[in-house]
Amino acid sequence: MKISRRTLLVGGAGVAALPCLAGEVLAEGLAKSEMPKEGVILTALMKAKPGQEEAVQTVLLGLVEPTRKESGCLCYNLHRSKSDQTQFLFYEQWASQAALDAHGKSPHMKALGGKLKGKTEKSEIVFYQLLK
Repeated sequence: MKISRRTLLVGGAGVAALPCLAGEVLAEGLAKSEMPKEGVILTALMKAKPGQEEAVQTVLLGLVEPTRKESGCLCYNLHRSKSDQTQFLFYEQWASQAALDAHGKSPHMKALGGKLKGKTEKSEIVFYQLLK
C-alpha cells in the first residue's frame, strides 16, 4: 500500500490536533467544576536551598499520594518552576476549613518539618477566594 505525502500531512495534522481538542474539553470541564461555598483554595510556595532541590522534590512528592486520599481533598497538585528549579508550588483545593485542618494534623504533614529541616529557605501560603 502506497501512502502519499499529502495523506501523511493531512492525517498527521488531524492526529496532532487531538490533544488540543482533548485539552479544550478538559479545560471546559475544569472550568465548570463546582467548589463548595465553604471550600478553601490555597497555594503553598517553597524554596529549596541550592543543592537541595532533588531532596526537597522527593520529600514533597511523598505528600501527594496520601494527601489526595484524604477526605475533603478536591485538588492537590505539586509544581516545580521551569525558570527557577529551587521553587516548588502546591495548588490545593479543600472542601472545607475542617478538611484542611485535618490535613495539617495528618502523619505525613506532621513529619514534613523534620524531613525538610535545613533543606529549604522559605515558604509562603496564600489563600484565595473563587470569583467565578
